[in-house]
Amino acid sequence: MTDIATAGSDDHGGGGAGPTIAGDPSSFPNDAELARTLTQANSRATLSTLTSHGYPYGSVVSYVATDNGSLVLLISDVAEHTINVRQDSRSSMLIADDSPVEEDQLGKARLTLLGRLSILTDPGKEREMYLREHPYASLYADFSDFNFWLFEIKECRYVGGFGHMSWVDAENFISASPDVLHKSKEGIIKHMNDDHAAANLTYVRLLAGLPEATSAAMVDVDRYGMTLVAALSDGSQIARVPFLEPLTGPEQAQGAVIALLDSVRGSSE
Repeated sequence: MTDIATAGSDDHGGGGAGPTIAGDPSSFPNDAELARTLTQANSRATLSTLTSHGYPYGSVVSYVATDNGSLVLLISDVAEHTINVRQDSRSSMLIADDSPVEEDQLGKARLTLLGRLSILTDPGKEREMYLREHPYASLYADFSDFNFWLFEIKECRYVGGFGHMSWVDAENFISASPDVLHKSKEGIIKHMNDDHAAANLTYVRLLAGLPEATSAAMVDVDRYGMTLVAALSDGSQIARVPFLEPLTGPEQAQGAVIALLDSVRGSSE
């Protein structure tokens, strides 16, 4: 087995990773990018506010993420969380990836955002964005006791799974951009695993330094590259294979995957 590294805090290496990773772990998105992608890919969160006695109060809310990473909520004046934030605007939002109940939930990505909530007095574009994401809310969006609120992020704690966690400040969170493949990656992963298993094996053998691998499956993909799990005689190994260039749109994914195969063929000729 050739060089195996542990993902660190490089530009695209995130905030650390538990398991060892073959290939190029520095090609992972950084934690600010992962956090922005998680907020963009979801639309429901657990909102925690402070009661008048200083206790955290949790409730489920729907949201939509703005271009700068702030979150827009539509909440009722009579809701307990609204009463709380009118007294103290400090609050937090917990966002987690959905996953089947039989899977270990602690192995999934989640994000706690710390910030403050403020009412939007003229929610023109924010209202439009929210109702586009949550069209059912048009039934009560104009009720006199419902208002749009803006959650402005001060800091966040990203957890990517066991052993992978970091604090991300507001500046880095805001300047990061969601991954361009977050809406299409499930289809890409399924296609590669169903129709191109041989290519997956080629990637981990020749590009991730695992020549003894017997099979491989793609488990994630982003603008910077692919994450695969390789089967070995003594277990399994996570492998990271970067694209030749970062992608700027989902339409480039097929070409990027093919270009990697062409690079392998060219080097072996």
